[in-house]
Amino acid sequence: MDKKKFRRPKPPSEIRKDKEKQQKEAEGKGPFLRRDLVTNVNYLKETIGKSKDVVFREFIMDLTEPVQIVIVFVDGLAAKEIINEYILEALTFQGGLETDWSRDRRNLARNIKDYVLNINEVSLQSDCSEIITAILSGETVILIEDNDLAIICNTRGWEHRGIQEPQTEAAIRGPKVGFNELLRSNTAQIRRWIRDQDLIINTLKIGVRSKTDVAIVYLESVAKPQIVTEVEKRLNKIEIDGLLESAYIQEYIEDRHYSLFPTVQTTERVDRVVASILEGRVAVLMDNTPFALIMPVTFWQLYYSAEDYYHRWPLAILLRLIRFISFFFSLYLPALYLAFAVHSPELIPFNLAIKIAGTREGIPFPVFLEALIMEIAIEIIREASVRLPGPFGQTIGIVGGFILGDAAVRAGLISPIMTIVVALTAISSFTAPSFGVAITMRILRFPLMIVAQVGGLYGLSMATIFFLINLAGIRSFGVPFLSPLVPFNFSDLKDSIFVVPRWAMIKRPLVYEPLDVKREGSKAKNWWEALFNPPSKNKKGAGKEDE
Repeated sequence: MDKKKFRRPKPPSEIRKDKEKQQKEAEGKGPFLRRDLVTNVNYLKETIGKSKDVVFREFIMDLTEPVQIVIVFVDGLAAKEIINEYILEALTFQGGLETDWSRDRRNLARNIKDYVLNINEVSLQSDCSEIITAILSGETVILIEDNDLAIICNTRGWEHRGIQEPQTEAAIRGPKVGFNELLRSNTAQIRRWIRDQDLIINTLKIGVRSKTDVAIVYLESVAKPQIVTEVEKRLNKIEIDGLLESAYIQEYIEDRHYSLFPTVQTTERVDRVVASILEGRVAVLMDNTPFALIMPVTFWQLYYSAEDYYHRWPLAILLRLIRFISFFFSLYLPALYLAFAVHSPELIPFNLAIKIAGTREGIPFPVFLEALIMEIAIEIIREASVRLPGPFGQTIGIVGGFILGDAAVRAGLISPIMTIVVALTAISSFTAPSFGVAITMRILRFPLMIVAQVGGLYGLSMATIFFLINLAGIRSFGVPFLSPLVPFNFSDLKDSIFVVPRWAMIKRPLVYEPLDVKREGSKAKNWWEALFNPPSKNKKGAGKEDE
């Protein structure tokens, strides 16, 4: 006759925990693990076990009384070397270990975490939804017999692209490193640049199905708390199935959803993100994409290049002026040509007007239709060059544009002056460091051409006024889009259309209202005072000639 097996009664603490779990499950916060290993494994097999890449490995842990254990992981997301060396080897080679903690079966999961596993990131979890998310994120879960706690080990080890130079923001001088598609690699690069204890990296999951990791990065002692709180609030409000790229987040958190101008800056350069964080701004990084989001942003910063800060200030001023002149050409040049040619030819110098009239002799299309055809042709060539492989795309873009323009002029369909206008406009649009604002200029160019055709210079003036009023009303996380010019802030002019020397940038941009205003140690109170007292004249031990 078999002996009856008696189980030790549950202590009051466990009974209380079971009641709390049942209450949470009734509230929809569960389900939670049971003490029956078979029930837990069957639940995981029913939810995620249908996929063949989910591996269930069963084995026996050799303690005083052998214990059945099951580990669950996703093949391809978890690193098998870590699982074999630091989990399986640690759990299977105990050799009948007999210690105080091995006899405590009710707390065996906690004891294995503390005494057996030698992985740096280990946690305990009883919520099945959190356990499933961990497994699908590349972590390994250990289920133990007669335990309602699972051990979660960080074994993420999927393939990823290495650190490379950014392709969309190339620079002649400066770091040649950019972000990749691995979130932890990106946050580690920021840590390499900012070795400050106040650098905060908060991680949250967004997406009901994708559960994508998103990181908020900022300096706690510099960034304005209200901006950080607003960023976190907008991120937590996102309700979506899945995130494929940071553009999804940008569309949800930006201020003006119908504005053509981006109120969130995008970049894949590490140095640009680091510089923004040091100014008191907030960065948002997302897993599976190399593009980071920076907020708040002003209109002028969209035309700043990271390279501006690596050249001496005279060259930086020249580059910025060229960039802003190119902005004007890319937006207004075709519209101005139409306004002068159609409505105000008397404003064109006589000799130039004769030349333009001579080149247009025999052209079958009116000026507006001529400009429209050429602009559309340029956009088609630009789009075709992007879709083709690198060397072929550049060849098609250059040779195709040259052949098309030359053939159109020779056939008498397009005037040479229109070819010059359209070519200069296209080249000017490439000087924008931000791809988002370059797209905006390309879109706005067509409405301005229609306004110029209908209303001439008067129509362009009214459109420009409306354009400036619209820009003045845009805010990016509470920061005016046209600052420091509207509203005017003299202190922030040191880094606006022109740039002062690095040693004169004493204060951080005040428009972001940073907690720590002073950026560098200097005896000067402001940047214009520092310009008249360079640091070389203030150093101790200067030569007699300087004295």
